[in-house]
Order: sequence, then structure tokens, then C-alpha cells
Amino acid sequence: MNLLDAIIGAVSPEAGLRRWQARQMLDATRGYDAAQNGRRTTSFRRGEQSANATLTRALPLLRERSRELVRNTFIGARALDVHATHIVSPDLSVRFSGTGPAVRQAQALWDEWVKACDIEGETSFTGLLSLLVRASLEAGDAIVRMLDRPLNDSRPVPLALHVGEGDLIDETRDAGTIAAAAQHARLGVELGEHDERLGYWLHRVAPGEPFRFQNAAVPMSVLVPRNQVCHLYRRIRPGQVRGVPLFAPVLMAARDFADVMDALVVKARLEASIGVFVKSNDPASGLGQAVAGKPGEPPTRLEQVRPGMVQYLRQGEEMQAFAPASNTAFEPIARASLMGIAAGIGLTYHQLTGDLSQANYSSLRAGLLEHRRFTADLQWHMLAPQVLDRVIARFIDRAILAGRLRARQGGYPAQVIMPAHEPVDPKKDLEADILAVRAGRMSPQDFIGSWGRDWREVMAEYAEFFTEADKVGAVFDTDARQRTRTGQQITEAPGPEAPDNADA
Repeated sequence: MNLLDAIIGAVSPEAGLRRWQARQMLDATRGYDAAQNGRRTTSFRRGEQSANATLTRALPLLRERSRELVRNTFIGARALDVHATHIVSPDLSVRFSGTGPAVRQAQALWDEWVKACDIEGETSFTGLLSLLVRASLEAGDAIVRMLDRPLNDSRPVPLALHVGEGDLIDETRDAGTIAAAAQHARLGVELGEHDERLGYWLHRVAPGEPFRFQNAAVPMSVLVPRNQVCHLYRRIRPGQVRGVPLFAPVLMAARDFADVMDALVVKARLEASIGVFVKSNDPASGLGQAVAGKPGEPPTRLEQVRPGMVQYLRQGEEMQAFAPASNTAFEPIARASLMGIAAGIGLTYHQLTGDLSQANYSSLRAGLLEHRRFTADLQWHMLAPQVLDRVIARFIDRAILAGRLRARQGGYPAQVIMPAHEPVDPKKDLEADILAVRAGRMSPQDFIGSWGRDWREVMAEYAEFFTEADKVGAVFDTDARQRTRTGQQITEAPGPEAPDNADA
């Protein structure tokens, strides 16, 4: 019985029993086993809330524990490294489409600006993106401030980027909890009538950072317009305005695994600690060995067992042998646990652990296909629309306002080329791609782009190379105009025979 049934049953047992029986009959008529109430479903939590309501109290704790997992376990550190290097790498590039001097000037400005876009002056554009992705996966979300700079700034375009963690968004700025200044905010995000993003309430100083200004008593937050901020997070439910850390589903399992590993290491050290304890009848002979303490401090009892130790005991003290039993069933349990953790954070088992002992070509390729789809989802549904497209648009706008580019009908459309995936077997993958191009399944542009290159650059490089090769009369096996795949010379095909005009 629930609490209400128990209260009614205390006053009227018959009425309480009828209520309980009616509820049991109602549960029996439900078509789904998981929708019934019973001992098998007691582990399910009730009280479903919206995505934002669920995050209101949970986000700070999830963020804190996720960072602790990354700091102190290989699981968190390895997962961030693998995801960040697959989503963003130095191969990521932006290419402006079209021809003409204006497009070439825009491309040259971009290629120069990405080297100096960091307001802190520590890395390049792809380095900032990698840092941004790491922070977003670790804590749930991260931001990029697009800062307008003076016209006399040393950058090619007066625009700089500043990456910050999601803590900078003040989640206390929530509707109904503070003054009317943020009556339309949800977890620090200012919303419009239809949940469109209008701005973000950002702290001047990151929480937990010592105040930079002596007169700053409280790190107040200010509303920053939407067009100055890029907010990177993964949306997993409609209406969600803040992100959830990548490790949220596996935090408990990963923490338990790390604790078990720590206990097993300590246990193995104790199992290797074979020592001898000598008991003496002389009260003074073992006194100095039976206690341990620093000079000037009171002695303490021996609490550490070392391999190969010989310890003399005090008279009257006894030592019981410590012989922990070994457990040979740990390896399959550990492997199953790590497989589940890897699946929960979007990695394969070998990516998380580096263990390739039970892998082959087919299993590696099948696992990597799923990981590549997950990576593509993060690239094209998170990174591109939330950050890349907005930074490119801001770059073009600032370049035109600064007089570095001229306004152009149709604008400056750009194409983002994501990093290429390393093949498991380059020869097999390349042959499969060539067959796909010849069969019309993909275009040559898509084929070249899948390897992280811009087809225009490749065509220009080919033309330049073969032009110089033809000048000096050099012939290479890579020249498909003159050599076959086996390296044989291509001969001119005989033309059509001339018509026989003898009878004319």
C-alpha cells in the first residue's frame, strides 16, 4: 500500500483494502509489463520531469563528478582524447566556394586569421575547437565568445575568439527564482516566446577562480547577446537548453571499476609482501623495530607491510598471517564492465582500452563504422551549426565592415571539410571507394572530401605537378594519362579506318 492507502486503512480497513485491490486490478490490465507496479519495477524512479527540470539540480553535481573522473581515471582521460581527436584535428578546414578575386581574397584572409584568432594567443582555430569539444563533452557544454577588436588590431580581421567552460553560464538565472531581469531565462539561457535563444547570462569571472579585481565582491553575471556567443552542447531531448556530460550514464560504473582496480592493486601488493616476523623475549631488543615514527614525534604502531620485510616484534605481541585469496575471475568481469562503459560513452572497447588481443579486421571495421557515425553526428549536428557556421558568418561580416572584403551578391558561401577517418586496411578501403565512384554511388568530390581534402586544391595541385612534369619529359606511374594501374604504358588507340574510295 502507498501512504494514502495506509492512512485510509488505519481509519477504515475495509476501504483501504478495496483501494489496494482496485489498484492491483488496474495494474493487471495494463498491456506493458514495464508499466505495471510490483517488486520487479520498484527500481524504476517515478516523477518524470522535463529535460531542463531534470538538469536544474543535477547539472552542477554531474559536471563536478565528470571532471573528477577525467582527472583521476584512465577511462575519462582516454575517452576525451579519442573523441576530441576524431571530431576535430588539424585536417579540419574551411573552403569558400566560387571563383574570382573576391573569393580568393576571402580564403586568404581566413587562412591567415585562423592562425591568430585566439584572444589568448596560445593556439590556432582548430586548437580552440579541440579545447571547446573537450570542455563540452566533459562538463556538458562550453561557449565561444566572439569578440570584436579595434580596426588597428594586428589580426587580418578585427575579430577574436575566447573559449570558456559551461560554468560561465549562470544557471541560477532561472525564471521564478530571481529578479524580473531574467524572467524569461532558463538555466542561464535567455529565451524568446518560442524558446529561441536571445542571449546568455555569463559570469564575468569563472566560478571557482580567484577574483581578478579586489573590488569584485560577488561574481555577478551579465546578459550577453546571442550574436556574440556560440554555445556548444548535445541536445538529446526537445526543449533542452543545457548539455549533459558525456559520462553521465556511466559515472557510477566507471567509478566502481576504478575503485575495484585500486583495491586489486593493493591486494596484489600485499600478496607479494612475503616477510618474516621475529619474536624476542628481550623487552628491549625489538623496541626500535616494532614502532615507526619521525624524530621528535611520538612512535606509532607498524601499519605497512613491505615485500621482503623482516620485522622484530615486542614481547607479548602476536602477528596473525595475512594470506588474501587470489581471484582469477576478474579478467572477464573487467572486460564486460569496460565494454559496457565504452558503449555508454560512444567508443569501442579497443578504443577505450587499447586492447586488440581479440580483434580482427572485420570486428575492428564494424566497430569503427558505428563510432564514425556517432562522430559524424557530433560534427554535423553540434559543431557545424552551433559553432562553425556562426563563426564563419561573423568573420565575413566583420571583414566587410572593416573594409577587408567587399560586399558580394550571394555572399561568401563556405564548405566545412571535416577530418578524414583513418582506414583499417587502406588498400581495401581505397579500392572500395574507387568502385563506388565508378559505379556512381559517390562523386569524385565526395571521394576526395572523405579523405579530408578539398577537391579544388587537389585538382590545382595535379595540374601544377603534371605541367612541370611534361616540361621536363618526366613520366610517373601515378600519371593515369600515360600509365595503367600496373605501370604499363598506355598506347594511342587506333583511329577509325579511312573509307575505301577506290571505286569512287
